[in-house]
Amino acid sequence: MLCATILFFNPGRTEAQENTPANKQQGVEVTVYPILVEAPIFGATINLPSLPSGGGGGSGGSGGGESGSQSSSTDVSLNAAYMAAIDVRTSRFFGELRGQWAALSASRVTPLITVDSDTYFFYGRGGVRLFDGFSATGGFRRIQVNLDASLTVGALPNPIEGRTKPVLWDPMIGVDWRGVMGRWVVESSFEGGGFGVGTDADVDAEMHVGWRIIPHTELRLGYAFVYYKMTVADVSIGSFQRTLVSSQTLHGPSIGFGIVF
Repeated sequence: MLCATILFFNPGRTEAQENTPANKQQGVEVTVYPILVEAPIFGATINLPSLPSGGGGGSGGSGGGESGSQSSSTDVSLNAAYMAAIDVRTSRFFGELRGQWAALSASRVTPLITVDSDTYFFYGRGGVRLFDGFSATGGFRRIQVNLDASLTVGALPNPIEGRTKPVLWDPMIGVDWRGVMGRWVVESSFEGGGFGVGTDADVDAEMHVGWRIIPHTELRLGYAFVYYKMTVADVSIGSFQRTLVSSQTLHGPSIGFGIVF
């Protein structure tokens, strides 16, 4: 992670005075994160609807009744994610824009299920400080998922496959806490949303610590959690159009190195 910070202060102050946490809160702080590397642990649950017998493979299934709906969860697997962000703060207000890309995959042997998901998040939020570092927040999250799921069921001759590329917009509300202690900056946040407007449910939680090792240099360590559940209509499953329900979980550590100006 590279981090650039621009501070505006009253003229005539010494550098030592300007670097105190209290004085930093009086100006405008702009922080740019060109890249932040995360290592999320990914797992997914897929609910595939009832299909006509023999319809899992794509060409058959014109008769013979329906197979029951199928649900299965993957094991968890370690993946990689990359993020860029910009954060603007004053003594009372803040705003943040963040983009994230994660190439995710997970599978399970019994029953055989494979989920591949290229997921793109674009997240914007703003907050107002209420007391003691606590802020009320509100914003949005845009989720684009290139989802490819395959489930092999013993009763069917071919795997059930579903592919979809939904783009969903979620309203988000939550709370944020930020504390500055000398060279340390500690921040934690929790947001929830979706409410059926975009996804069925959307939860985001994060905590990170920034350490100003030397002037203009920062090491950031954190941990993040994301969960969302979505219902997508008219998904092509074999040769049929059905509704697919998917819930996905990402959580894991993040690390970044910052240069502060």
